[in-house]
Amino acid sequence: MSRIKAVLFDMDGVLINTEPLHYRMWKEAFKGRGLDIDYDIYKHCIGATDAYLMDLILDHYGRDFRGDVRLSEERAVIEKRMLKEEGFPEMSGVREMLRTLHETGFLLAVASSSPLERINDAVDYIGARQYFSLLNSAENVARSKPAPDIYLDTAQKLGVLPEECIVLEDSENGSIAAVSAGMICVGLDNPDSGDQNLERAAVIIAGLQEFTPELILNLTQE
Repeated sequence: MSRIKAVLFDMDGVLINTEPLHYRMWKEAFKGRGLDIDYDIYKHCIGATDAYLMDLILDHYGRDFRGDVRLSEERAVIEKRMLKEEGFPEMSGVREMLRTLHETGFLLAVASSSPLERINDAVDYIGARQYFSLLNSAENVARSKPAPDIYLDTAQKLGVLPEECIVLEDSENGSIAAVSAGMICVGLDNPDSGDQNLERAAVIIAGLQEFTPELILNLTQE
């Protein structure tokens, strides 16, 4: 039997394919401040929080938007407009994967850098709330990915040990966080998440249909 009790999911780029949407959203918001952000800069914040992005912008462009509440509000308006027009882009096979893992007996949780409100909206949109024991946001911890805080906090709230968890991640920041937490990481090679370094993952898969109970069992037996 597998020693894994819980499966933890990043959300953006794993359950919903929102990374291209996030870039467009922030690009439009920053243009309103006279700054045209480049994707090669932005991609380094994939998997991290908005605060991490602000640090990145300061480092690369010398513009300090930390604490700019108005910018965050404008970004939220843009996001709502885009989601109303386009909806949450559901990852192929996500419901089938979640149902299979849930029926197998694993505890499932979202451990995302996105705000909790967005996590709730996305999970409801794809009709998957019944599969999850916990929805957790990095808003609830001190440090964003690549720090392990969100994964350690999620394991604690589920009542399991870190070594009893496996994580599905599509970003370098997320994979660093998962491995630093002492968990097995499976990397999802999502082309829309940019050129992410997933070398820390125990295995890299090309689609959610590959993330099966059998794969989890095989990884724990290696």
